[in-house]
Formats: sequence, structure tokens, C-alpha cells
Amino acid sequence: MLALAGFAAHAGMRLIAILVTAVMVAAAPVAAQAADPVVAGFAWGNQPANPAYFPATGYEFNSAGLPIQILRPAVGTYQVKFFGLAAPGGVAHVSAYLSNSLCTVASWAPMGGDQVVNVRCYNNAGALIDSRFVVNFTNRKPAGVNFGYLWNDNPVPGVAGHTPSPAYSYDSAGLPITVFRSAVGSYQVDLGAFKTDPGWAAGYLRITPYASAARHCQALDPALVADPSLIEVRCYDDTGFGVDTRFTLTYARKTPMLGGSGARTTATVDLSGALPVMRGWTNSYGGAPTATEIVPGTYEVVFPNAGHAKGHAMASIMGTPPMYCTIQSWWQNMGDEHLLVSCYDGNVGVPNPAVLLNVSYIA
Repeated sequence: MLALAGFAAHAGMRLIAILVTAVMVAAAPVAAQAADPVVAGFAWGNQPANPAYFPATGYEFNSAGLPIQILRPAVGTYQVKFFGLAAPGGVAHVSAYLSNSLCTVASWAPMGGDQVVNVRCYNNAGALIDSRFVVNFTNRKPAGVNFGYLWNDNPVPGVAGHTPSPAYSYDSAGLPITVFRSAVGSYQVDLGAFKTDPGWAAGYLRITPYASAARHCQALDPALVADPSLIEVRCYDDTGFGVDTRFTLTYARKTPMLGGSGARTTATVDLSGALPVMRGWTNSYGGAPTATEIVPGTYEVVFPNAGHAKGHAMASIMGTPPMYCTIQSWWQNMGDEHLLVSCYDGNVGVPNPAVLLNVSYIA
């Protein structure tokens, strides 16, 4: 009996201890989950036929501080791997370099601890082709600036429009993002970061097709559309006909093209007159940029005092559809940064004079 009583007393004390522990655990605050990593990266794919290489030219950046690898499993098919950069959501862009190729983002996603952006490049007949390219990715969400991005994953939104996934979109204005479609290949994007910014011409606007086929997308001149608060997007196939497609879009002002802090060099060049005129620009290094037509369809934009070795650049056409522009090269000279851009018609890819050009460079 004494043994049984002792056992009962011991069991009772153990039960009390368990209950007290359970109450303490329940009362303890829940540990906050680790925030998603904030990352960014860019690369220059300069070896179009190399099946696997690590670009080490200085024209690449990985905020994780690790290497970047580019794989080519087939003609015109590339996998850009940013080691250690795995992060959900975000936005990716790509453009052909030094050619009239049509390069698209086929997909992007974390893979293990890395971030992988899949790229496809095509000729103007719609066939896959090896091509140099520039590519970037970010999931940054800076506040207090004009910055927004989205992945329009629905090529045929209904009458009420489509709201992009929050994981793949951001609006520094904190407003809902909606994509409307008015006709085949014709979209209107309601993005607060853009529509609340009267200084859009001093910013950067980029649209990239998200597709596994030859596509190119552009914005119309916001000053000439019916509702300038909306970004008018037009997308075309390799023959210049309108086509419904998914796409990615980024708008940035008061912040670099990949978001975050740092210097900014962006310009919108009006080429409709006898001489190029700056519609708007930003140069953190001081001095108004200039533009010169080298030959019809090819333009050199110079940012004074912004000369840096290497870095990253992109160019986009606005207006005069169907057209597209690609970066041909960029370099520093006498302390200035020079960007060379060529523009092409949307059918056979021959050089074609542009009307409104938007360029951006970061170092």
C-alpha cells in the first residue's frame, strides 16, 4: 500500500509538471518564421554555343556573392543558375545582346539553394538559335520609391481583368495590380507605382515575353494613349502579328532597375524629330544624357560622369509597333557611360528607326 501510495504521489507530481510545462509552452510567443531572402542578380551570356560555363567577365552580379553558371542543353536553350540565390516569387527579364534575336523568359524558380532562370532565343523565322543575351532577376520590394513588377501569368484575362499572383508581383504604391486585355496581344496594366508617378519618363519600363516561342512585347508611348495612367502593352509573334502571351513587366524610378538602393542612370529618348531629344532622364552621377543616331535604327546614349567598368544594361522600345530593340554594347570612355542600341521591325528583324527609346544602366 505504501509503495502504491508513493507511486500515486509520484505520478501526480509528474502530471502536474507536464501540465505546467504545457501551459508555459502555450503561453510562450510563437517564433517568427524567417523572412524570404531579398536577392538580385544579373548576367551576360557571352558564349552562345558553350554547353556549360561560369561567366567571369565582370558583367555579372549575384547578391549571394556566389558564382553564376550558364548551361546550354540545346540550340537556343539556356539555363542561368545563380548559386545560393534561391528565393520565391520575384521577376525575371532577358534581352538579346549584339543581335536581332528574340529572347524570352521560359520560366524561373528556386532549385535547391539556387535560382534558375530559363531562357529561349529565336531568329525572326521563329526557330531556336544560339544568341548572346543579358538576363536579370530580383525579388526586392523597396518602399518610398516608384517601383513595381509583375508576372502576367494569364494571357487571356476576362472582362474584369486578371490580378497577378502576389508572390510574383509588387507595387510600391500599395495598390491592387490588374491586367486587362482589349484585343489579341493588346493589354492594359494598372500599376500604382506607374500611374501615380508623373515623372515616368525619367524612369525605366521593361516588358519581356514569358514564352517558349518567338515573341516580343513593347509599351506604347504613355503620352499618346487614351488613358495614360495605364501601361499599354503590345505583344507580337515573329511575323509581327499580335499574339496573346504571358509576360513580365517592371517599372522603376527613384530606384535602380532591380530595386534596392544605389545609383541610377535611365533615359527616355524621343527620336521623332530631326534630332534626338530627352523626354526624361535620371543620372545619379550628374549631367544630362545625350543621344546620337549612328545609322537609321542604331543609337548611342551617353550618360556623363557615369562611366563604370562593366555593369548591366537593357533597352526597350516604346511606340511604333511592332518593333523591338536590343542592347548592342556598353562601355566607359573619358568618365562617361555609353550605351549602343539597335532597333528592328517586328517581322523580318531589319533595322528600323525608333520613335521612343527607353534605356537603363546599373553598375
